[in-house]
Amino acid sequence: MTAFERFLAEHPAYAATGALDELRAREYARLDAQGQVYLDYTGGGLYADSQVRSHAKLLGEHVFGNPHSANPSSLDTTRLVERARAAVLAYFNGTGSTPPYSP
Repeated sequence: MTAFERFLAEHPAYAATGALDELRAREYARLDAQGQVYLDYTGGGLYADSQVRSHAKLLGEHVFGNPHSANPSSLDTTRLVERARAAVLAYFNGTGSTPPYSP
């Protein structure tokens, strides 16, 4: 019996964390590859590999401009800003209209 098997025999509830192990291997393999541990209790969560791929795809397929301008690329940016604002309001059960984007 390996040390890990003995550990599981003594702490069977630990086996339930398998989904987290799979998530870490799939989305955060760079931590193990670099021998790092990331702990942050101030809200600075580590980005997942799928988020990086999704964002790179978004940037690669679109041209985003300054949301203060009135051209096609800027209008795309404004639409994304408004979608994000609406999603945050919906998540927190916010009410009211979303004001136009302004810094």
